[in-house]
Amino acid sequence: MMNRYITVEIESDILKYLGEWKTGKYGKKLTWGIISKSFGYSRQALSGNKVIKEAYNDVITTLKDTTSEIDILADIAKENKKLKKEITDANALIHEYEQKYIRWQENAMAKGISVEALNKPIDPTIKEQLRKRTQEN
Repeated sequence: MMNRYITVEIESDILKYLGEWKTGKYGKKLTWGIISKSFGYSRQALSGNKVIKEAYNDVITTLKDTTSEIDILADIAKENKKLKKEITDANALIHEYEQKYIRWQENAMAKGISVEALNKPIDPTIKEQLRKRTQEN
């Protein structure tokens, strides 16, 4: 223990510390144990001080209702990780399709089918032709 009693100066320091917690700078899990470790006073001594107890309760209420910077950063990191995985998967799929295209192109050329013949548009189906005629009339 530092002092037997909480002085006005120490009370002011504790209130300043609680004010920093209120911003969400240190996360959302504030306990009497954290304050006790930081200032060397027991939980009973801290909660026995009316001003400190009111400030503590105010911080707890505020932290419950808001999202802290740490939570926001954790969400951003999680989203970033997910997007990186999606990009990696997409790049692997693109590479796979590129290899398949090259393989098909080589096989088609070996059978005497030109790239131009492969790229020729598909003739419209009977259903598409009927739909087009209906729209024109």
